[in-house]
Amino acid sequence: MSSVREAIVRAALTYDGHFSVEDLVQVLHGRGVAGAHMATVYRAVPLLLEAKIIQPALVSRGDRQLYEAAFEQEHHDHLVCSMCGKVVEFQSEALEALQREIAERYGFELDEHVMELSGRCSSCSAKRRKHGAH
Repeated sequence: MSSVREAIVRAALTYDGHFSVEDLVQVLHGRGVAGAHMATVYRAVPLLLEAKIIQPALVSRGDRQLYEAAFEQEHHDHLVCSMCGKVVEFQSEALEALQREIAERYGFELDEHVMELSGRCSSCSAKRRKHGAH
């Protein structure tokens, strides 16, 4: 593995939260990684996905594809603020069990699932109340 690819892997594994290719490039530039060009990172992404180092973060944030570290990560779902775009990860064994039960009821064998709940975070809700919107 080249030193640039190794730096890309390190940046992806240590990134806190969801990131785009552009975010990774900024981190790499901040770390002084020579050769960390946009095209280089874009070429590395399929390899990181295949190696299960990162996974697509299936959150509704415009047309940018976001990723998150996948290596040794527990499954989680997302709350997404429809106003400011804030993303909160959550885990619920009760919801996981309910999803398995529903799949079984309909004769499905689950491979994977994605759950995203959309609404307003507490900050945006407070702003709406302050300005009289409902």
